[in-house]
Amino acid sequence: MAKIEQLEGELIQFDSLSPSERYRAMVESIVPRPIGWISTLSPEGVINLAPFSYFSGVGSRPPLVMVSIGRRKKGVDEPKDTYRNLLETGKGAISIPTLSQWREVDKTGAVLPSSEGEPEKFGIEMIRLHPDYPPIVKGVHRAFLVSLYGTFDREELATIPFFLKIDHFYTTGKEFQPLARLGSGYGGVSPILEEE
Repeated sequence: MAKIEQLEGELIQFDSLSPSERYRAMVESIVPRPIGWISTLSPEGVINLAPFSYFSGVGSRPPLVMVSIGRRKKGVDEPKDTYRNLLETGKGAISIPTLSQWREVDKTGAVLPSSEGEPEKFGIEMIRLHPDYPPIVKGVHRAFLVSLYGTFDREELATIPFFLKIDHFYTTGKEFQPLARLGSGYGGVSPILEEE
């Protein structure tokens, strides 16, 4: 059995932290976090666009990504638009933002009523690639058109993992600098280090 070492740091029982302290510990340690800039359509036809950094690939057979979505909007008594729209329509589009789009990404994190769409509110141009899916953000170099594969919903969860199946992949074929979350801020992921 390995010997327990005495280190400079502190070992913290995670359950002893408040929810905000746990969140801060996670977002400041799990870095960089890719951003899924997810667009959905409400049944009424409103385009919702929101950034998610609890987002990652899960596997390629089937091709799945996971995004963790809060149930309700802060300060507003209604479900989050992405949460509601994915459950009701089963379709979404995930744009992978570039470093130069960080201000637009940040703006779309605002809480708006479900009758108001972020692209219209903040002047973000969208492009429709397929009639059965929401539009993507103009200017991105990668995007996925996705359908709802399943959720992992438990009463005690504040955020619900949504598993989304990649149905279509959009690429310009160009190299680009993806935007990432670094703690509570934004940054890039360069330079890329490669094995010799």
